[in-house]
Amino acid sequence: MGFAALAHRGTAFGLPDRSVSSSRQFIVFGADVRVRGAVCDLAERTKSSLLQLLHQSDRWKTAIAVNLQYPEANMPEIPESNLALSQTGSGLKIQLDFLITADLNGRALQRRLLHALLLEMMYRGEPDLPAGDVYLSPPDWLVEGILMLVRGRDDDSSGDVLETIVASSQITSLDEILGQRADLLEATPLQVFRAYAMVLVRLLADSPDGRERLSHYVEDLWQASNDPASDLRSHFPSIPANTQEAEKWWRQSIIRFPVAHGYEALSADETKARLDQLLKITLPTPKGLQQDYRFEDFDRFPKSPSRAAVLRRRSQELMLLSTQSHPIYRPIVQEYQAIAALLSKNKTHRIARRLAGVESYRREIDDQMRNIDDYMNWFEATQLSAKSGAFSDYLQGVPAIAEPEPRRRDPISVYLDSIESQME
Repeated sequence: MGFAALAHRGTAFGLPDRSVSSSRQFIVFGADVRVRGAVCDLAERTKSSLLQLLHQSDRWKTAIAVNLQYPEANMPEIPESNLALSQTGSGLKIQLDFLITADLNGRALQRRLLHALLLEMMYRGEPDLPAGDVYLSPPDWLVEGILMLVRGRDDDSSGDVLETIVASSQITSLDEILGQRADLLEATPLQVFRAYAMVLVRLLADSPDGRERLSHYVEDLWQASNDPASDLRSHFPSIPANTQEAEKWWRQSIIRFPVAHGYEALSADETKARLDQLLKITLPTPKGLQQDYRFEDFDRFPKSPSRAAVLRRRSQELMLLSTQSHPIYRPIVQEYQAIAALLSKNKTHRIARRLAGVESYRREIDDQMRNIDDYMNWFEATQLSAKSGAFSDYLQGVPAIAEPEPRRRDPISVYLDSIESQME
């Protein structure tokens, strides 16, 4: 009777219906229960993909209220969506208002949900900011880039877009991408911007300790400066500090990225072959000749002016390889990339130990992959659904071998057969 009375009071006071997502972070109001359930499911899937990208566990502190609205004839000025963050007496409040129309744009809703999730991560550690303070939003390149990776094959046309960009030799600068506003772009420029954003997020996430660094970058966005390039470089040392070098790194990344065919990873053998190539560098000797060296020969590297540039370029190439390498070899490639970056700065402290460690780990992985290949080959050979014909001659000869030879009828053989029968 008490619950019935409360339910009746809620209806009487006009409280809207609501649904709560599985993690209880999203509270969805309005619409009918099926629409609210679909929004809860989309929100949880978006959050799960984001946490997987950042290698984070679910540690949310501020709930996100999602208010679903239908168009009203007397209020045609209602915007499609509005995301607001405010300070209340009990802490922060994040509310997303979204208009439900007949031609609902699922991508737009997912973008706003992702925007709200990043906003909660940004201010999770700052719940007591004074009311009236200006709240910053995550940059558009970060939202669009993560959204492209979250949606996966729904947006797999980015590879074709990048191929077109590279063919035209008109690559937008990194500074322009970092400061771009997506809501000011038309359809075609927006598609190009999303492809750039996806590449940038992939490069950052796949750099050494990239997932952790990307998480820290998101957490520090609430105090970002007016120089987005400087903020990004401070969190990702793999990006060259010099502006000209950073733009060169960006152009090389865009040029090489389509070769990876978007999301297709190299096989284990292809990764090993490419890694072996990149672990060799050619440096000029004091006599003016060119000589090949491996990373473990770092103490014998000639002190030439071009050594730092060669090692920086090799570090960038290794970082690009990590974006398309076989997953089991990715930590190895990233460790070599970090070593190349240190060698380019002539920092050799404990480099020998790190090289020995990564080489030992690589040998273990090589042995595991070899055992896996042997097992798969055996399994394939023993599980064939049809005969290959490779052993047909042998199988035909088995019955003939099993049959006894015909008895000889010469006198000696007949005499021996008779003695054998008497012995039985």
